[in-house]
Amino acid sequence: MNGQPSHLAGRSAAFVALALTFLGLVLFLLLPATRWVPPAYVLPFRVALVAGLGIIAIVWIGWLVRRAATKTMGPERASLAFTVYRLVAAVVLAFLVLAAAGVNGLDLLAGGTFGGLVLGLAAQEVLSNVVAGIALVFARPIEPGERVTITTWQYGLIAPAYPPKFYSQDTVIPGFTGRVRSMGLVYSSIETDEGTLFRIPNSVLIQAAVISHEVPERWVRTKYELRAEVDPAVALARIREAVQAEPCVARAESVTVLLNQATQTSHVISIDAICRGNREEPPRSEILLAAIKAVRTLESPPSRNPATEPVH
Repeated sequence: MNGQPSHLAGRSAAFVALALTFLGLVLFLLLPATRWVPPAYVLPFRVALVAGLGIIAIVWIGWLVRRAATKTMGPERASLAFTVYRLVAAVVLAFLVLAAAGVNGLDLLAGGTFGGLVLGLAAQEVLSNVVAGIALVFARPIEPGERVTITTWQYGLIAPAYPPKFYSQDTVIPGFTGRVRSMGLVYSSIETDEGTLFRIPNSVLIQAAVISHEVPERWVRTKYELRAEVDPAVALARIREAVQAEPCVARAESVTVLLNQATQTSHVISIDAICRGNREEPPRSEILLAAIKAVRTLESPPSRNPATEPVH
């Protein structure tokens, strides 16, 4: 019920704008054949009339564009599409006003070409972002609210290697992971998993590789280091049973526990599993806790030396 009055008000405003546009167009066409306006004021009146009709038409069509875009693209993308529409409409209206002022078509074309060349050279970076923003509206590689990883050579990251070490079969994607908050005409904003706001130019975003994390399940890899005293064959089987019982694991048969590295002092194993959700850290924590509990049942308690025990 609350949406019905606003809907009727929007339709009424659109009808009034359409009626004013029609009356203004009729007045514009009949102006040369009438003497309502003194000859000295005909040209200024025509320019003002074209400008007024153009503004009314922009507002009326903009209402329709925003309404249609909101239904098809959502509110975030609709805002960007509406911004693009207003930019294009303003340029078209400027040319129409100049034409109504009596500017020659060739002069208008030459002036537009020269002005476009100067503007393009002066604002090359800005225009490249605007064009990229328009392309992102139609290509739709990302959606507002989607959790993604943006990886691009312009903004690279170097991941530190903490123990247990990264071995040759491990890969790290240098990028920024977070949720898309907004998509503007020049910049797009991503709230990273750390809570910071990352604003990236659209000209860079359109060149970047986008990894979407909007999946119900994902592979999670965890590394764990065993002491050399623990039998790795028994430990691998016990850890696999423990991890399969974890609620974060979506498919028990997907759990794989492999020995990756062996030294004189320790063994490094990898635990892979398909887990629920689109994040790695929570299931990795549960997998590590399960592995720790399973290994503790295998580790023998330290040997007791009667000579060092206190006498009661």
